[in-house]
Amino acid sequence: MSSAPSVAVGLGQLSGELSDSIIFSNAALNPSLRELLSQWSTATPTNLFARPVSTTVLSNPRADLHLEAQNRAATRHLVTVFLSAPELISAIPTLYTLIADRAPFVINVSIGTPSDVGDAFAIRQAGAVIFTSNSRDEAGDVGLLAHATALANRIPVVHFYRAADDDSNEAPISDFKATSSVVEKLTTLATEYKKNESAEEIAEQLSSTLYIKPSPQSAIDYEGIAKSITELVSLLEPALSGGPHSLFEYSGSLDATEVLVVLGTASPTLTKSVEAISATGRKVGLVRVRAYRPWAEEIFFTVLPKSTRALAVLDEAHALSTTWGPLFLDVAASFHSGKYQGATSPSISEGTVHLGSAGYTIDIVEEALKQIADGQDDRFTVGTPMLNGIHANGLLNGLVKTAAAETPYLTMLDQLFAKRASIANVVSESSVHGSDEAAEANAEYGFGKHVAGVQARIRFATSVAEAAQSTSNNELKETLGRWLQNRDDAEQSIKNGNASIALLEKDATLTSARALLDQQELFWKPSRWVIGGDELSYDVGDSGVHHVISSKEDVNMLVLDTQPYSEKIAITQADKRKKDLGLYAMQYGGVYVASVAVNASYAQVVRALLEADAYQGPAIVLAYAPRITHTGKGVSVPLAMLKETKVAVDSGYWPLYRWNPSLEAQGKEPFALDSEKVKREIVEFLERENHLAYVLRSKPQIANYIAASADTELNSAIENKVKSSYASLLSSLNAQPLLVLFGSDGGNAEAVAKRLGSEAKQRGLRPRVMAADSFSVDDLPAEQNVVFVVSTAGQGEFPGNAKETWKALASSELDFATMKFSVLALGDRNYWPLPGDKHYFAKSGKELDHKLEILGAQRLTPLAIGDDQDPDGYWTGFNAWRPVLWKSLGVDDVEVTVEAAGPSDNAMKESSNFLRGTIAEGLLDTTTGALAELDTKVSKFHGIYQQDDRDTRDERARQGFEPAYSFMVRCRIPGGVVTPGQWIAVDDIADTWANGTIKITTRQTFQYHGIVKPGLKKAIQDMNRALMDTIAACGDVNRNVLCNPNEHSSEVNAAVLKLARDWSIHMLPHTNAYHEIWLDKKLVATTQEESEPIYGKTYLPRKFKCAIAVPPHNDVDVFANDLGYIAVIENGKVVGYNVSVGGGMGMTHGNKKTYPRLGDVLGFCTPEQAIDVGEKVVTVQRDFGDRTNRKHARLKYTIDTHGIEWFKEEVERRLGWSFPPARDYKFISNGDRFGWVQESDGTWAFTMFIQNGRVRDAPGSPEKTALRSLATLLQTAGPNKSSVGQFRLTANQHLVVACIPPSLKPTIEAFLTKNNLHSTHHSALRLNSMACVALPTCGLAMAESERYLPDLITRIDTLLESQGLRDDAISIRMTGCPNGCARPQIAEIGFVGKAPGTYNMYLGGGFSGMRLSKLYKESVDEKEILKSLEPLLQRWGKERVDGEHFGDWCIRAGIVKETKQGKEFHD
Repeated sequence: MSSAPSVAVGLGQLSGELSDSIIFSNAALNPSLRELLSQWSTATPTNLFARPVSTTVLSNPRADLHLEAQNRAATRHLVTVFLSAPELISAIPTLYTLIADRAPFVINVSIGTPSDVGDAFAIRQAGAVIFTSNSRDEAGDVGLLAHATALANRIPVVHFYRAADDDSNEAPISDFKATSSVVEKLTTLATEYKKNESAEEIAEQLSSTLYIKPSPQSAIDYEGIAKSITELVSLLEPALSGGPHSLFEYSGSLDATEVLVVLGTASPTLTKSVEAISATGRKVGLVRVRAYRPWAEEIFFTVLPKSTRALAVLDEAHALSTTWGPLFLDVAASFHSGKYQGATSPSISEGTVHLGSAGYTIDIVEEALKQIADGQDDRFTVGTPMLNGIHANGLLNGLVKTAAAETPYLTMLDQLFAKRASIANVVSESSVHGSDEAAEANAEYGFGKHVAGVQARIRFATSVAEAAQSTSNNELKETLGRWLQNRDDAEQSIKNGNASIALLEKDATLTSARALLDQQELFWKPSRWVIGGDELSYDVGDSGVHHVISSKEDVNMLVLDTQPYSEKIAITQADKRKKDLGLYAMQYGGVYVASVAVNASYAQVVRALLEADAYQGPAIVLAYAPRITHTGKGVSVPLAMLKETKVAVDSGYWPLYRWNPSLEAQGKEPFALDSEKVKREIVEFLERENHLAYVLRSKPQIANYIAASADTELNSAIENKVKSSYASLLSSLNAQPLLVLFGSDGGNAEAVAKRLGSEAKQRGLRPRVMAADSFSVDDLPAEQNVVFVVSTAGQGEFPGNAKETWKALASSELDFATMKFSVLALGDRNYWPLPGDKHYFAKSGKELDHKLEILGAQRLTPLAIGDDQDPDGYWTGFNAWRPVLWKSLGVDDVEVTVEAAGPSDNAMKESSNFLRGTIAEGLLDTTTGALAELDTKVSKFHGIYQQDDRDTRDERARQGFEPAYSFMVRCRIPGGVVTPGQWIAVDDIADTWANGTIKITTRQTFQYHGIVKPGLKKAIQDMNRALMDTIAACGDVNRNVLCNPNEHSSEVNAAVLKLARDWSIHMLPHTNAYHEIWLDKKLVATTQEESEPIYGKTYLPRKFKCAIAVPPHNDVDVFANDLGYIAVIENGKVVGYNVSVGGGMGMTHGNKKTYPRLGDVLGFCTPEQAIDVGEKVVTVQRDFGDRTNRKHARLKYTIDTHGIEWFKEEVERRLGWSFPPARDYKFISNGDRFGWVQESDGTWAFTMFIQNGRVRDAPGSPEKTALRSLATLLQTAGPNKSSVGQFRLTANQHLVVACIPPSLKPTIEAFLTKNNLHSTHHSALRLNSMACVALPTCGLAMAESERYLPDLITRIDTLLESQGLRDDAISIRMTGCPNGCARPQIAEIGFVGKAPGTYNMYLGGGFSGMRLSKLYKESVDEKEILKSLEPLLQRWGKERVDGEHFGDWCIRAGIVKETKQGKEFHD
């Protein structure tokens, strides 16, 4: 596919052709537009009229837009403006002025949320022309029409385009310059506009720039403008990519009786859904309003079928305060104008629409049409509001206006308090329309409602007391008395209240019984909540917050802060956020306070809400809910919220804490810090209140992380760097300086830079080596010699640790004349193989080299390129460049010993002293959160990967901090079976030491993320106490062994599990290093030399994976492993195994010498021979595997290098016997079987779906808590309170609860139902999905995987549902890099990450895991994925033969070629 621009970039390029000036608000700049600006900064564009184009970025358009626009209008500039929708309201005065000046401005605004649609309606009376578009093609066509309309009619035009398409990789505009008539017309219009310009006019215009002129709309012929637009459409038609257009677009039946009307920005899925319904014979239609202003009712009537009997206007803008929506009023007014020519006017209604991520599905449209057909209501609602089920006891106001950012917190209130929840003041973001009642924006409004509720409950309690005195029923008297005594206890009020209700319903003699039953909800202690947003934080007094705090009433406030950290006021005020309500309330006294963030810690939010509810007095919970208006490519809104939250908490901008004054009376500490940073103001408060010492004792690490402000932290970091380098500076003043800056994602550029620095030191230079973003661009001109080593990330982007450097350089005006430079650009010429993508190769380094030259820097060398495709990879270019660089620095004749960038992996392993390295010493180093570089390799053999949080990496670098290092720790659990007690231990470890989640991996084990170095050893010791370890879970050894988790035969289960455990134990490293380092087992003095009898000192060339499968289910993907055992079962017993060798999924993008491969079957062995066979396979790989190139070191390459027959003979030679022929077997699937199955011993097993293996609690889905409760239940469910059952992990990342006695099954079933752990509500596609972790922790990830695949499946499910295929299984898998952890290369639909938001798409894998897939499309984004899959799924549904899986059909239909062996994978 071509590398065409996104919609926003396409509109930007169009503006560059037809404008003299382009103004961007900072909020409107998405990453694509920023990249375009960066390009323009190096090469100023020239427009169609041969004039240079200027660009301006406004950080505060509310203050600056009017003056900027007026100045350009006065000089008759052709101007395009890019604004975000919320900024339109403040731009209304500017629109009036532009209309008065008859200035042909074009204003592009992206629409992405219902509130954006509301903002579009807000400017409808300003007098500007308003166009809308909803797709790529339309955006370009309407954009061109907007410019032509503005010029032809001398009027500003506002173009609303759909933000959902804003990251498309397809071109939104055609090349209008190829159409001479269009170019001639536009040139004529521009010339006519410019020719009247005079100095006098300019002076007159400039003198009036400070005044807002009334818009002379009465003098503007809007009917004429409508006709002009129609004429321009005809004139521009040859240049329009979407074909003929009209002011209104009609779709559906020409004789429709039921018609929907929507604003033109409505999702394209609406048109598709209406057309699909119409295709069934239904007489339905759709009118999309492409030109909203001027409203041309005559043209509207020409597209509306005369057969229309019922018409509904669908409204996505939910925050409007008017009774009817503006579009409805326009449509309704048209039918009263007398211009409608139909026999009878149709009935007209309005529908409020709540859309999910799938947009206008057929179900939504059908629901709207049903409402029209019923004709009972003038107004109706379709779709599902963002939140359901909160019991508000009559106090819930404006709930449907709640934005996505707030929804999780409201869901949690419902989840925790259910029918006790009493909620007032649910308000959305500020809008020109306001809320339904202005008073609702004030906390006093909700507080007053709650006080009324308190008084009502007091009166109710009085009535209960009177009833207790008057009743003769002793049981009722005692029950009512218990309720009165415990009515303010949530649990007891429900228990005694329900008992009272039951007795009152039976007691007909009590006269007050009916009155009490009519108010029975007052028996339950309400959880009273006032909910507000940012507005409450600006004025504590006027907002009513102080009134609530000072009242001492038992009322809780949930205050939602929606300002993203990335949009904070200033870098120097990163620790300031409006008025700090938390600090204010703590200082006032007697108030429970918590600061929470659901995307940082779900458990902490739950705890805070429960504590606030239990606190007898006012409580304030400050909740971080960043509102996302724009996202980067491949980043969903929820994911952007997660990233914003992580950075905010990590930086100390939003600390997590709880303050409970009631604990002081119990002699306990009232303050609990739940994050690693806290602001200086809170520290000062704790110090005054004598609580700081406790905090420092409970979290000693906090002393090093108390955050005053970003500036203070940054200055401190810089000061420390200066001090640490002072001594070395003094000793080398006479040496020539060399600054080496690197931009590195995967580590290659960093390794090259460090090697360069080492050699420079030998040559007598004074080198400094660091990440580019660690050095200020402002200081670069003072440097004498600077070398840049820059790799290329994604589609020509700069790596994360060089992005800020490039941004600063791109806009820099500094003088670099005295600086000398050289650039080594790293890349892979085959990474983007399509001709249109070739410019991505080494793009970052090339752009940097060009920019430095433009800035006047002097060259040390020509640009150097390190290409991964060269014979020695990027080292080829490096070695050719080195001597040129040293010669230019005058040090080429110095004798040096050129060392390797680091010891080889073999040397590292051999010198590690049997996997000890210096890990033990590194754990004691408190100056860094990391281990030494070589120790990070050694630690993998201990099941540990050092990682850092890539979501926070850039911000930490900006602040001068090292990355947020943490460790991923993987357990060794052969066969994936644990007891309920072990599950509870796993859950405890996740909460105590990790990030609060449990990851079930594709290798049937547990994985923890986010363990920091001080807790690493303790976490492993806790695992050991639970009889689990992490030995050899990673590294160049035999990894965790897979085996079939849910075979029906208990005897077969036991046999294959025994083999998995025996093989795992047999292949464990013999070194005592693990026990010495992690378990404090001291080395016993001995004269016997330590050895590794199977592995040797250098262990294996690469990792080694083994799996055991039980046909007919290949749920372990046995052929994807280096070694596989396929069970042969006769008469219910395992009689032996077919042995397969040489499988593996890993490969490298652009390197066809690397490829996935499925294993070959060597033959049959008995159960007694299995271990010996495996050992001999390992030793052949040990002795013959490639130890010079790790990309070619797996067993699959050893076999393909020497041949499978040679390999078989070598194994047989070492065994001393030959393999008998393989026995017959057949696999039918590689997925899991969900639900209940009964095993042969009579016990039951239940397989449950765990999405991508991530066990976590989320609002509305407390899965982790539920599974812990299930384990607790099983621990005491056996005879005499003994433990029963097993937890079995699957290689598809799911969970089996097994060995359940028949007598216990009903109890477990009830538990599963109550906690929504059944899988029946998931589509077959989702049940057969799998994703690796990828971002933010995996250092190899190039794109999202686990955090993105669920959203993509939701969108694909919509396509499947439209074809009736929701319950047809298709395997779909995704990884963030080509290493293949989730095994996407054998999925029917596979995605392998290549860059942010960009994937290689593979089709044709076997449903049973016995066939590799084939590349279908390269470098596709979500839009292209859905566009590609839709016709394929339609064809499969119609063309498949009985039982034919999607992958098989793709081969038969010729969609992709069949891959018969690994070497053919890239053919």
